[in-house]
Amino acid sequence: MASRTLLAPALALLLASPLAMSQDAPPTPPAHTLPAPRHGPMREHLRHMRMERGHAMGAMADLHALERLYRQAGREKELTGVYNEVLAKSQDPRLRTYAYHRLARLQARPANVDQAIATLRRSLSENLANEAKMRADRERMRAQWQQAQTPATR
Repeated sequence: MASRTLLAPALALLLASPLAMSQDAPPTPPAHTLPAPRHGPMREHLRHMRMERGHAMGAMADLHALERLYRQAGREKELTGVYNEVLAKSQDPRLRTYAYHRLARLQARPANVDQAIATLRRSLSENLANEAKMRADRERMRAQWQQAQTPATR
């Protein structure tokens, strides 16, 4: 009986002590702080690329929502105009590829597979040209970097 009377206050003290300690303790500083962001041409280039990707993703989400609404309204035929408008206005390769693929899917549905194939081949040609341009740009930048790294022998 005596052990029960001592056990209850001891248990209450154990449960209350972490709470009391956490209320009295000063806030702990963060374990580590992040370094200040470096600003330079490469950092700005990466930030610009992220922003572009964000804009393309936003446009893709808008297109997806529009497509869903057009389908609900039974106006699927109007979607080809929407995707052709995107292709006329956008220069973003990801957004253009997305529009080409959606347009080809729409064209293939009424059994116009030849038109869908032509659309996808246009997309492929464009993507291959973009890839070749990017590869040439990378090689040019690499050559410039290597030239800047070699010491002048005069």
